[in-house]
Amino acid sequence: MTNESDARKPDSARGAASAWAEAEQLNQQVNQLYGAGKFGEAIPLAERALAIGENAFGPNHPIVATGLNNLAAMYDAVGDYAKAEPLFQRAVGIYERLQGPEHPNVATALNNLATLYNSKGDRSKSESLHQRALSIREKALGPDHVDVGESLSHLAGLYGRKGEYATAELYFQRALSIWQKALGPEHPYVAIAHRGLALVYKTKGDYAKAEPLYERVISFEERVLGPHHPRLAGSLGGFATLHCRRGDHAKAEPLYQRALAIREKALGPNHPDLTDSLEGLAGVYQALGEHAKAMSCMGRAVAIKDHNTAILLGTGSDQQKQAYMHTLRGSTDRAVSLHIHAAPHAEEAKRLALAVILSRKGRVLDAMTDSFTALRHSLTPADRARLEELRSVSTQYSALVWRKPARMPVREYRATLNCLESERQALEADISRRSAELGGDLQPLTIAKVQAAIPEEAALVELFLYAPFDVDTWKYRVNAPRYAAYVLHRSGEIAWADLGEAEPINAAAIRLRQALSQTSAERRPTGAHATAREFLSHDDPVGDPRRAGRDLDELVMRPIRRLLGSVRRILLSPDASLNLVPFGALVDEEGHYLVERSSVTYLASGRDLLRRATNVPSRRAPVVVAAPDYDAARAPTAAHAARTRSEVSADARGLLFKPLQFAEQEGRAIANKLPGSEYLTGAGATTDAVRALAGPRVLHIATHGFLLPDLPALHEHPSSDLDDAPKQRRLENALLRSGIALAGANRLHDDQADGLLTALEVSQLDLTGTKLIVLSACRTGVGSIRIGDGVYGLRRAMVIAGAETQVMSLWSVDDAATRELMEAYYDKLQAGCGRSEAMRLAQLEMLDRADRAHPYYWASFIVSGSDAPLGST
Repeated sequence: MTNESDARKPDSARGAASAWAEAEQLNQQVNQLYGAGKFGEAIPLAERALAIGENAFGPNHPIVATGLNNLAAMYDAVGDYAKAEPLFQRAVGIYERLQGPEHPNVATALNNLATLYNSKGDRSKSESLHQRALSIREKALGPDHVDVGESLSHLAGLYGRKGEYATAELYFQRALSIWQKALGPEHPYVAIAHRGLALVYKTKGDYAKAEPLYERVISFEERVLGPHHPRLAGSLGGFATLHCRRGDHAKAEPLYQRALAIREKALGPNHPDLTDSLEGLAGVYQALGEHAKAMSCMGRAVAIKDHNTAILLGTGSDQQKQAYMHTLRGSTDRAVSLHIHAAPHAEEAKRLALAVILSRKGRVLDAMTDSFTALRHSLTPADRARLEELRSVSTQYSALVWRKPARMPVREYRATLNCLESERQALEADISRRSAELGGDLQPLTIAKVQAAIPEEAALVELFLYAPFDVDTWKYRVNAPRYAAYVLHRSGEIAWADLGEAEPINAAAIRLRQALSQTSAERRPTGAHATAREFLSHDDPVGDPRRAGRDLDELVMRPIRRLLGSVRRILLSPDASLNLVPFGALVDEEGHYLVERSSVTYLASGRDLLRRATNVPSRRAPVVVAAPDYDAARAPTAAHAARTRSEVSADARGLLFKPLQFAEQEGRAIANKLPGSEYLTGAGATTDAVRALAGPRVLHIATHGFLLPDLPALHEHPSSDLDDAPKQRRLENALLRSGIALAGANRLHDDQADGLLTALEVSQLDLTGTKLIVLSACRTGVGSIRIGDGVYGLRRAMVIAGAETQVMSLWSVDDAATRELMEAYYDKLQAGCGRSEAMRLAQLEMLDRADRAHPYYWASFIVSGSDAPLGST
């Protein structure tokens, strides 16, 4: 056999024919080892085959594509998706260039890449690639080819996961028919089809059909593949789950144990597939009342998933990261359920539940923020250029979405949008990869690390929405989710509370937000100092925020207050609908608003406390942007001309921004309070000026905000004329649906303005070193809620941009009251108050005034991130 140094010899020393033969022989050995489930042994052989092909024939040869495909398949099999993905992509590209996009080899490579995306949770991309592979194979090979059956089987599995059981069953039946006819009844592919059908029947609850299929598959795989093959482990686990759904956990345990042993031996101790067996065993032991064993298995499963998560989040775009984290949702819910519903008094279960929440909640936001921060700190021109390229593409995409060129055909418009979105995601993925190369943190997060970052006089409150896992039915109660609260002080034990079902809590949150945001001129004063008896006995009219605040407080904060003790500084990490609640407006049993007794700082998760420990210096004096001239025109710059066409249609959204009467006064007053600050207003308050900012100490923007609801994307609208019914079209990307209006925002009908700055563009700003960003505008803190990952909109964008602390609003705010609140806020900051405490004191001043006591005027603005005084960082 040829050693590694031989593989690097030039073509002239080896001969093309011998190189080809050696590479082919190695690839055959790789395939044999893959079929036997010996992936670890196959990897070095696949690496050698690829090296021989590249050295002998260059990077664009069929034998190289084969080597790439084989090596990627080995990495995929051992769970190293980060290494597998680029290899699969290279193989697809080579086959397409050399053999054309409709060649069966392209379909094979697409099939493998699609399977990888499915493992990473990107089901949409997986389905699209499998469909393309199926189309190629049916056209090139005929409808009854073995490879067509493979594509059908993969698609059947995807449809089953989507709950489309009839389609899944039909596709599995088609694959089974093809394979039985072409390969005979005793072939491993036939067993795959039978196992797929068994899974469909089990999921549908037709256990009578599923059981004999599982028995048949297990018997066949033991005989043909051997008793230690990883595929057998999957069948054993599926059969064990069937027993669990029937309530026969005693029968399930040995099947899960055997599957675990097979996977440990074949795949190693940290392969993602082990978690299926471990979580199954945890559920079995929970059902049997053996909680110590359940916690041990669940803890190990969590550790494996978190280890692989740290690696995987170093790859892919924001969207791909979200898709992967979604695959962990069930595991997280199981860990929390194990604590709250099975072992509420077990310290190990409590610590496991909180650890998994801290590790996974808001994790995508962390990963994206870390990626951009790493490249912003990099000194290499290539890294800076990559960030600038992403910023340019994001700007082009935002501009094209909001201003469709009048003469651009719809088909071309949609194609251009899709191309820009693909380019944007590819750049995000590349930035993630480069960030990981610069040294991403793969160390597991611990409760102790978070606890050490909590100030002595504060407490962290983690709220979490979860779907309880029912071990009796072996299903998640997704229709009856619950909220849990975990409270962590700097020292001492973890405290917790089961807050109950989510439905009444979410309903109370909606009622409170409706009551707080109503703008009726007949709003009755609600003085802050009514006694508890007067408050509680008052017959509140519908919509009175005190009653709504009391209702939500009773459900959420009253159970938490018992756990806080004397702490009045709350570091709050909300979840789901509670992300949009101003907790300062909740009312306690004695009739007091929470703002009167506690300071609340919002966090995406407790991990934010670790980020706050860093102290990055500012690079520019404070900047205040206020009262833009929404009707201003400007001469097109070269950069602007590159982003847009010369002729554009009317604004696709129909938005019209009116001048804010008090914004100019607010801007000048705050600029005067910030020594050395730069003030941008009128026609000078442009998107280009804001995009050019780099790390100002404070950034204050007083203008209109906008937020569009969540409906199908503009470029997917079925209308052939996108300029008709524009107000009904909304965007699928939450970062495109929200933003702020700057100079020229009302002139989107011509090419003289570029006045909307979307949240997508805000996320590309360089605010590393910015201690405080204040968006003094309407609804800048709202957006699309992602359970476990916060609010997608301006709030998220400001964090990714690098700002330490974000101040934003939860509803349309009163112009005059906002000016008063902001001036008071900066006075408190200048006096040395913390960033959250300064807001609380400013709000209390308004609460003391009869004409401003209603929380509509003062409660909208919340503070997220670091709450330290400005002078201390």
